[in-house]
Amino acid sequence: MTGISEIKKSLFKIHQFSEEQLSLFTDKVTFNSLKKKDLLIKENQVSDGITFILTGSFRVFKKLNNRELTIKFFVENNWIADLESLLTQQPSKNYIEAIEDSEIASITLRDIHMLMDSHPCFRMLNALLSDLTIPTSYVATISSKNPDERYKELLLEHPQWVNRFPQMLIASYLGMTPETLSRVRARIK
Repeated sequence: MTGISEIKKSLFKIHQFSEEQLSLFTDKVTFNSLKKKDLLIKENQVSDGITFILTGSFRVFKKLNNRELTIKFFVENNWIADLESLLTQQPSKNYIEAIEDSEIASITLRDIHMLMDSHPCFRMLNALLSDLTIPTSYVATISSKNPDERYKELLLEHPQWVNRFPQMLIASYLGMTPETLSRVRARIK
């Protein structure tokens, strides 16, 4: 199954697990499909594991004053979870939504802990969590840079997002209205 091989490749990037160790991990994984707009996690739900995106894409967002602020996008071969909720086992303050029909593979925190207890090498899985953090530079960019600068930075760091995600979500990620984004895009070609 290609899903298993992609998960193994992802894990092998963080540590040279043996084939047996990789199989121990993938034996714990469950597969699921989500439709566009389905929620992987919603506000006040506790994150109980991590999910690997086989196909499709997701966004992490929060609701603020009757609008949505997209915090981060995730695509194929990314791991996704609400990191704060996962680590504290407290209710999430965010939502994770499928932007496209998606195929995913998930492993529970309980299974991860069991693997870590029986095989110390699985403590290397903490490296997966680093991609789940929201960089403080993102928050600083939203509050300190003008719309043109924010869009240029997006083009430098994630040019593929501009064509993949709806303009409304890109605007939300950049902390601006879709109209402002349209004007910015017209100026920066």
